[in-house]
Amino acid sequence: MTCKFRLVFISILMSAAVLVASSPQKVVQTLEQVLRRDITNPKGSNGLYLRIVPDSPEETAKGKLQLVEIESKPARIRNIFLRELKAKAVEPVIDVAALSERGKLRTISVKESTLEGVMDADNFERMLAELKATKDMRIKVQITDDGKLILRGVLTLLRINNPFEAVCRPEVRDNCLYLHIEELRVNGVTAPNFLVSRLEKHINPVVEPKDLPFNPPIKSVRIHQGLIYLNTSPSKSASRD
Repeated sequence: MTCKFRLVFISILMSAAVLVASSPQKVVQTLEQVLRRDITNPKGSNGLYLRIVPDSPEETAKGKLQLVEIESKPARIRNIFLRELKAKAVEPVIDVAALSERGKLRTISVKESTLEGVMDADNFERMLAELKATKDMRIKVQITDDGKLILRGVLTLLRINNPFEAVCRPEVRDNCLYLHIEELRVNGVTAPNFLVSRLEKHINPVVEPKDLPFNPPIKSVRIHQGLIYLNTSPSKSASRD
């Protein structure tokens, strides 16, 4: 009897703990903490605008919210640096267990997830310095007037370890940001196609929906006046001026 009583008692405690952990107030509070940890304003915490609109208490406890809005100038999302960020998630459903137990934002579903991001050459350069695939290449970034990126650094693939220059055009594939290499020179010599392909596969995709809050699909990228614009809305023009 004593053993059965202990099992029942432990079961009651565990159930109570789950209920407390998934209370609507706790879900909102933990979500805000996680978002403020993963998304920061380098100029100070007061520069990050965050608005969380809960659903009914019952639905919120399950991880469903009405709205989440995020704005910051500038912004850092883990390894992604932006001059400007605007993001919105309409009716997102998040994994409460992952949020409360591991401090991880996992989006189960979302009615609409939008993002507008602006990057300059320094932002892109800092991002490449943080990413695992490119952090050892010491890449410097130049944005040209005709909408291209020039990357200069040290090519570390295949034990080459020589200076390189790559002329790239940003493009969207499979809801991700990719860099298409139009020209690659290593030690001033035009590189063979297999090396161009190898480098593209190594660095891409540069930004994926999973890297961003609430998994917004990237639909367009354009360069204008030295800035890179990422958007979840399709480009209104085929031009990338």
